[in-house]
Amino acid sequence: MAEIAPFTITTAGGSPQFDPAEEGDAARCGVGYFLVVRNSGTDPVVVAIPVAGNTSYGVPNPDPEWTVDAGGELWVPLLDAYRDPSFGLAWIQYSSTAGVTRAVVKR
Repeated sequence: MAEIAPFTITTAGGSPQFDPAEEGDAARCGVGYFLVVRNSGTDPVVVAIPVAGNTSYGVPNPDPEWTVDAGGELWVPLLDAYRDPSFGLAWIQYSSTAGVTRAVVKR
């Protein structure tokens, strides 16, 4: 597990550090946390967060997915529901990490 250190936005402003995406990325969740993914590649990249537990119908919770277009950027709110109860962070998966950078921002 490689926790992405969150950048906290203050009234002074600032810029988060974008590092290469890695398999095994993990992030804190909760109000004000966002995963920011940039894709400098030529193909879209799918970002997924596996969600633990079951729905009220007894089937596994669906894993949300987002597509980051080639040359695009995507902001994903890191909801409490994405937190894995076994270690307290959200796992982040990428269909490809080539040309993909990411940061976690907290407001």
